[in-house]
Amino acid sequence: MGTLGAGLFREALMAASAAPNILLDTSSSNSWIKMHASLTLRDVFARALDVVGPGRLLFGTDSSFFPRGWQKGVFDDQRRVLAELGVSAEDQAKIFGGNFDHVFS
Repeated sequence: MGTLGAGLFREALMAASAAPNILLDTSSSNSWIKMHASLTLRDVFARALDVVGPGRLLFGTDSSFFPRGWQKGVFDDQRRVLAELGVSAEDQAKIFGGNFDHVFS
């Protein structure tokens, strides 16, 4: 489910909680939370990790806008938040590539 549900974050978590085959990607999370005054990027990651765990999160770069491709700032923000939450290096490696490799290999 793309962008952690974007404006439907609660619903995305509910769906993922009910269906273990649903994975969530983190793309656009740095952007859509601006429309939700009560949420921070840290809140979003904490809740997602609590519901689906690190094995069902896929890193996304927000690359649908110009310039397309890798967005270092998005990666840096998400890496910082995961570190603040105490997510292990092993679990971060899953989120930042390992889960994708597992699903698409």
